[in-house]
Amino acid sequence: MDNNHKDIRSKTSPMITPSPLRRLALAAQGMTGADIERVVRNARQTARRSRRPLAFSDLQSAIAGSAERPSAELRWRISLHEAGHALMWSLTGVGTVVSMTTGQARGGDTRVEISTEATQAEAGMMSLIACILGGRAAEVSILGEAMIGSGGSERSDLALATAHATHLETMLGCSTSRPLLYVPPERMAHDLRFDPHLAARVHQRLESAMEIASDAMREHREALLSLAKALDAATYLEGSHVANILSLTRRQRNM
Repeated sequence: MDNNHKDIRSKTSPMITPSPLRRLALAAQGMTGADIERVVRNARQTARRSRRPLAFSDLQSAIAGSAERPSAELRWRISLHEAGHALMWSLTGVGTVVSMTTGQARGGDTRVEISTEATQAEAGMMSLIACILGGRAAEVSILGEAMIGSGGSERSDLALATAHATHLETMLGCSTSRPLLYVPPERMAHDLRFDPHLAARVHQRLESAMEIASDAMREHREALLSLAKALDAATYLEGSHVANILSLTRRQRNM
């Protein structure tokens, strides 16, 4: 969904149980600053009415109560979408999943720490684009179609994937046409709209990345579904939980 792969630079140990504050942060992923302010205010009011200090449980309940809950069908779609992202990050090694969340009507969120080393080559950048399109590929693979949540904003999956593909063709020296020519990124929207040859090359890259992601969804269908079911039930997962689920599924598959 929108805002699906934020690059987080701080490492998180997969063996450490998340702190109470981190659990709250995970539960609140996707909320705006105004949402958080309202949650804290409601939690404080609850504590004052009970004539006691603010407690962790007050914040936890306020977050749960403030979230606009999607229907079971929509939540499952969101869970599948986020699982597709996480599966691709795991398979390609381009990024490490830090956390996943779903269950809010506005969509889900998968946060990753992107490997700068892995994205120094064209192949790594194409894998990155495949990861970004992994959510859409998962929906199409399992449900036969994708929701429009993959697009619609400048931070959407389609927007980010298109930007990376365009940079490969215009800025990073990887184009099959005039690879040494550097085109300033501020002209991207204009050039894609009025340069049909550039648009065709960019779209070809997107199609290639989508094919990579789609093949992965078919080959690792069991892992995709296991992860989606776990996320759907828990609403948020730590990166260590994601790794454990995928590792367990691989072991069961190889038995």
